[in-house]
Amino acid sequence: MLAFIYLAIMWALGDSLCRRFYSFVTLPHRLAASFLVGLLLSSWATYLGALAVGRNSASPLLWSNLLFFIAAVALILRLRRHAPGEPAARATPDAHHAKANRWDWAFIGLFFVFSWWMMFSSFNMEKGRLQIANHQWSDFGATVSIMQSFALGHNFPTEYPHFSGDRIRYHFLFYFQAGNLEYLGLNPAWSNNLLSVLSLVSMLVLVMTLGTLLFRSRAVGRVGAALFFFHGSLSYLPFLIKHGSLTGALAAAAKSQDFLPSGFPYRGEEWGVWSLVNFINQRHFASAIGILLLAVVFLVARARPSPPPDGAEAPSPDEMRGEFEAEPSGVGDTAALARPLTDRLRPYAGFIFTGALLGLLPMWNSAVFVAAFAVLALLFLLFPLKRQMLALALTTAALALPQVVYLRTGNMREAGYSLFHWGYTLDNPTFANVLKYLGFTFGFKWLLIAFALYLGTRLQRSVMLAASGLIAVAFLFRFSDEVLANHKFLNMWLIVANLFVGYGLWRLWHTLIAGSRVPGKVAAAALAALVTFGGVLDLFPIRNSYFVEIPFEGDRLVGWVREQTNPRAIFLTDRFVTHRIMLAGRHVFHGWPYFTWSAGHLTPERDVIYKRMFEERNPQRLLSLLRENNISYVAIDNGVRRGGFIKNVNEAVYEKYFAKVFQDTENEYDALSIYKVAAGTVTQMPPASAADSPADEPSPINAFEGGRGKGRGQFDGPRGIALSDAGQLYVADTANSRIQMFTMEGEFVGLLGKTGTGEGELREPNGMAFDAAGDIYVADALNHRVIKFKADGTYQEQWAGPEPGFYGPRDIAVGPDKHIYVVDQGRARIVKLSGGGKTLAEWGKQGSGDGEFYEPTAVAVDGQRVYVADANNTRIQVFDTSGKFVAKWDVEEWRRAGVLHYHYPDLILDSAARRLYVSSIFTDEVLVYDLDGNKVGTLRPAAPDKFEGPTAMTTSKEGHLYVLNFHGVRVSKIDPGQK
Repeated sequence: MLAFIYLAIMWALGDSLCRRFYSFVTLPHRLAASFLVGLLLSSWATYLGALAVGRNSASPLLWSNLLFFIAAVALILRLRRHAPGEPAARATPDAHHAKANRWDWAFIGLFFVFSWWMMFSSFNMEKGRLQIANHQWSDFGATVSIMQSFALGHNFPTEYPHFSGDRIRYHFLFYFQAGNLEYLGLNPAWSNNLLSVLSLVSMLVLVMTLGTLLFRSRAVGRVGAALFFFHGSLSYLPFLIKHGSLTGALAAAAKSQDFLPSGFPYRGEEWGVWSLVNFINQRHFASAIGILLLAVVFLVARARPSPPPDGAEAPSPDEMRGEFEAEPSGVGDTAALARPLTDRLRPYAGFIFTGALLGLLPMWNSAVFVAAFAVLALLFLLFPLKRQMLALALTTAALALPQVVYLRTGNMREAGYSLFHWGYTLDNPTFANVLKYLGFTFGFKWLLIAFALYLGTRLQRSVMLAASGLIAVAFLFRFSDEVLANHKFLNMWLIVANLFVGYGLWRLWHTLIAGSRVPGKVAAAALAALVTFGGVLDLFPIRNSYFVEIPFEGDRLVGWVREQTNPRAIFLTDRFVTHRIMLAGRHVFHGWPYFTWSAGHLTPERDVIYKRMFEERNPQRLLSLLRENNISYVAIDNGVRRGGFIKNVNEAVYEKYFAKVFQDTENEYDALSIYKVAAGTVTQMPPASAADSPADEPSPINAFEGGRGKGRGQFDGPRGIALSDAGQLYVADTANSRIQMFTMEGEFVGLLGKTGTGEGELREPNGMAFDAAGDIYVADALNHRVIKFKADGTYQEQWAGPEPGFYGPRDIAVGPDKHIYVVDQGRARIVKLSGGGKTLAEWGKQGSGDGEFYEPTAVAVDGQRVYVADANNTRIQVFDTSGKFVAKWDVEEWRRAGVLHYHYPDLILDSAARRLYVSSIFTDEVLVYDLDGNKVGTLRPAAPDKFEGPTAMTTSKEGHLYVLNFHGVRVSKIDPGQK
């Protein structure tokens, strides 16, 4: 209930302020402006209040909300008392305006329903379990942790929950407000989604308003706003060609969980970067764009000529005019200097207020602030009212500069890039390639934009020119390590461009051709279909997405963290995207590094400290490290134990010298143990005993015993195994950049090759295969080549693959035809080579269609068929030996709790038994398929042995199956005939 009261006061505050400075075209315009202004200002006010008391209060949100309620209500009452007199009652709207209003509300209703579906289909809460859609797991999952750090934690002064001990460098205020609403009583999904839905609908209302003002047609505003949901990319053309017909394409799209790939080989083009997923992932994006549109609407209203006579589709200004919305024509007159100061400032008031709103954007959404700077700089050159716009700019700069300095200075990594960067993500950004990219990405919308500009007025062209500055920003500058982030500027440009597309359609619909409107209507309908069809297809992946569920309410670990730990506590954990510890509002010392790296944090330096705290064996030094980094609790689970990032986990030291305060005895949380960092002094901790040192621990040399390390017989991240006809077992010790050789009984024999980048040297050996002569072929993923060694282990030759060369070759197989088949994972293709390295065939590309791959990991070949493990599409694809697609088999075991992870399943054929063995790292078993694609069983070793992350496999002449355990860093041997 308190959350809804807060929202009502927030909205009322926004309305009271907007009525002082703005006039409104329609009632929806007023409501949208009031919501966005109220949201921005209330978030800032509540946050600053919490920040002010946060150092000395255990409940900063309690006091900041109380202060906000008091101050906001007082300000609303004061503004209402001093509001300008109510105008005379307006006459009942005529039939034309009443019909236009009904159409406006109908479109807004549709926008609301569609936005509700988008947000709740990607983030929900049901039966106490948080549900995050698979497409949103990574980016959105991280922002949920920010929200929870305010709702259930104590994040004042504010830090990034994934990188404790340093100030936040991410625009976080939207998620602060979502967390605040959760604190006031809503559940996490409702608090986030309610703000997201209202923000998106408000943004679309302002698009409608801008279209109404700019083109003097409400129809154009409605169509332009509706086009937001349809990106216009031509990516549907290859999709249609591939499926042969419209019905085939629609049937395939109806089942698809992947957005349309553009076909360009650039970063992000497979992720749906032009789809609605951006606004689902980045919930703070729409509200910030709404503030920018509010500013543009204000400026266009001040710059446009007098409104036309009333008409069914013309603007109908609201009867409410802002107190400070006086005409600025007197500015500059000598007589004006004799007027009172308030009268002289009156023409500037709306501009100053608008500048203040824009100046508050850097910590709301930095990209939109940069966009606002670019757009308003061009509007300054193109529009009149230079003095007023200068006042707007100065106000913006005064408020924004401290935020920019805060976000971009301090303990940051030196930028490894130049601010000026030509080409966006394009590999070869010639002018022709840029035009080709933009032409394909926005398709037939360009024709309608050109038509609209041809018919447009000077004001309309000026607005389009100012908006098009965002294309220049996207292709000329770089603001972070991740240049793909510039897509936001193109997303914003498209929102304005859609109004011109809508205007082009509207004019075409009403165009007389040879005395008839029918040709124009047909052309408009055809173009409307062409610019929306790709967007329609990209709605299906949202509908078909599946939830990753995380128990939250009533969960034992969440409850323990909330009840037993301080809200300011910092945990040393695995490097999570999100986790119950973070959902309970606590910070982790070092979370998933992509987000912190892209924000400029010193991620590599933290890696070093992080590893030391999980590997240090001296208790005194360990406690000192933990204290220096303000660690309160250490959480060790199988992700730490088996993840490969930590080489020799010091869990035994924590077990011996630290109090274990939480034990996952039922393996609900990946065998989690939590240790509390002692409150005593470092000197009270005993020095290390001999038993604590790994140096005295014997290194196993038998492959079946294994162990993580660099010793002979130890492994680190092993990913390949093969058995020679001579009976020697070869293991690709991938992270140690070597291949180890063993007897069939697992006794260490020797090493093959040496580490390096030179000819015949190894950096990341993966799959291996033998030919009939006993020569061994090795796929070296990091050196991007296939290396051939003779049977005696001497280097013979190496191949870089067909153009543009191998990129992360992952597996290799030699077929009965003596040809070599290579999984070129980075290029999402299969390459078929002769024994001498000549390319015979290649097939595949990135995608989810038949014959397309998403992180393929393994290949197996019999006389007629080629079987490929298409890992992240969770299927096996079958081809003939020339690459023609034959069949596909779903492998549900390759999904883990609905999330796709990087993993390396392998395939091994037993042609005699007509069986295909398939490793499944997530279920710790080997799956057995017949060659028709039917799953006929599963294999596990006999107790006490067990699989621990089975990955690569090989078979012996006797029929035994040798399985490499990625997590267990050892080899298992089983008889496929066992039950």
